[in-house]
Amino acid sequence: MDQASLTVVNRYILKQSAADFRIAISALSARVDREGHAGVLSYRFFVSEDAGQARAVIDYADASAWMGHHHIAMGWPEMATLHAAASLDDITFLGEVSPEITDWLATSGLKARVHTGYGFAAGFRRS
Repeated sequence: MDQASLTVVNRYILKQSAADFRIAISALSARVDREGHAGVLSYRFFVSEDAGQARAVIDYADASAWMGHHHIAMGWPEMATLHAAASLDDITFLGEVSPEITDWLATSGLKARVHTGYGFAAGFRRS
């Protein structure tokens, strides 16, 4: 496992049905896979209709990949469809958060709780 890698865990509150979330995130995931930043290593989403929540676990090559992904994808209509289906409530960064990410978050208007400070300790990733 690379110490430069960044894993982000997001919690969403559903604003529409779980089915609507699945449709929205399927379209966004497909576009990220086709046209997104090459540093997005995995892009996985989970939904609980009973809890009215969803989660994402996204692995980035490094902090610059997180920035690149957001610069590319935030203006896509698929991202707007996701935002209509769910609101980001909580975001946890696992790994080094760059000053660029901190600046982006500060000026983004993001209302979610943000958790940082989790530096890599040990581990591995199988391919």
